[in-house]
Amino acid sequence: MPRPTAAAATTAEFKGCAEPLARPIKVVGMGSSGQDLLAQVAAFPKPDDKLRTEQFEAQGGGNCGNALTAAARLGLHPTIVTKIGGDGVGDGILAEFARDGVDTRHVLRAPGAPSPFTYIIVDRQGGTRTCIHTPGEPMTQQEMTQELAAQVLEGAALVYFDGRLTEAAVVLAASARAAGVPVLVEAERLRPGLEQLLSMADYVVSSAHFPQGWTGEQCLGDGLLATFSRLPRARWLVTTLGSRGSVLLEREAASEAASEVVLQDLVEQLLAQAAGDAAAADAVPVCVSAGGVPIRTGGQASSGGAVTLRLQRGASETQRVLAAAAAAAAAEAAANADTGNAAGYPMGGSGGEGCSVPVAAAPQSCAARVTASTAAQLPDGAVVDTTGAGDAFIGSVVYGLATGMPVERAVQLAAVVAACKCTALGPRPGLPRRANLAASLLA
Repeated sequence: MPRPTAAAATTAEFKGCAEPLARPIKVVGMGSSGQDLLAQVAAFPKPDDKLRTEQFEAQGGGNCGNALTAAARLGLHPTIVTKIGGDGVGDGILAEFARDGVDTRHVLRAPGAPSPFTYIIVDRQGGTRTCIHTPGEPMTQQEMTQELAAQVLEGAALVYFDGRLTEAAVVLAASARAAGVPVLVEAERLRPGLEQLLSMADYVVSSAHFPQGWTGEQCLGDGLLATFSRLPRARWLVTTLGSRGSVLLEREAASEAASEVVLQDLVEQLLAQAAGDAAAADAVPVCVSAGGVPIRTGGQASSGGAVTLRLQRGASETQRVLAAAAAAAAAEAAANADTGNAAGYPMGGSGGEGCSVPVAAAPQSCAARVTASTAAQLPDGAVVDTTGAGDAFIGSVVYGLATGMPVERAVQLAAVVAACKCTALGPRPGLPRRANLAASLLA
């Protein structure tokens, strides 16, 4: 009789969470929802190529929709605020949400208009996914009435914004602040109105490239510090780094800082330490995907207490930084087929409406606790598709905030959920349920 493999042996030791949350917890998400059309191909096509798909899927998509689906599977009761078409695709979007327990009573429909959709080419050989998005009807400020905002926020533990539908989103965010409901904002790309949303955020999760694009800084550490300095209301900032993991900055009082460091140097040091911690981690998985893939936690390393963070660059480089931020804004407007509105895109905190701190006035240092985390650990060859991994991460952070989990542990959970998502094609089929996760990871 053949002996079980090491992976099979450790998977056999896994015990998933058998208990629901002790009480229902409502969270709200506002932003994009649509349909994803995913074509997996052996290799990304060259111009004028013809090739066949290896696998095709049509699924619900959109950052907010995906994140709330992740949160629902973890046990929360999410409510989504979005706008879709009055078409059959829209009917399917709502039906998929209903199956996962996402409340859609505040979804607006646009009669006669198509729902948003995205073509996604998943390159198996290169491990990339390329998205071509067609947006739907915008949601206007007038559609987010004070009455609707009050209904949406009633009983909510948290409201999350994915950075879309910003004209209406800023109204809901202002209502959330007035009602004392914490606000989480995702900063994925430069978008019109995003600075105003960020200025109201208690918590921020950003993509790897956003801090440098928004601020014009050359290195990640300087981009993180400049971003955090310009958002004094934010209690913490998490930046996801794909396969490298994530970096967390938690704001501290300057009087608590024990030493002064260049953030870029500290980030690289902590990521290296976290990688070493991951290598020594327990072999027993904390998650087993629906397809039987065992997943282990990654490593974490922290600055310990608060430190004073400084830029790597000199103060004399401000004009170069401003020029780089302006160029990034123009490039983003062009990518969105919105060149006529380039001035409406964030440009390095240049002092426009809704920006908390103009770049010239932003401090060159701040006090924070810094934590670096690696990605969760998957067996070789287990990654099928990374589409929606960031959404899975944010949905898990929403869960952590709503349940009172320490942010360092929420980030660890988020890395595991994101890794599990990557074991299947598309943004939602691979998302785990509570039974796929160890109870200790969810507590």
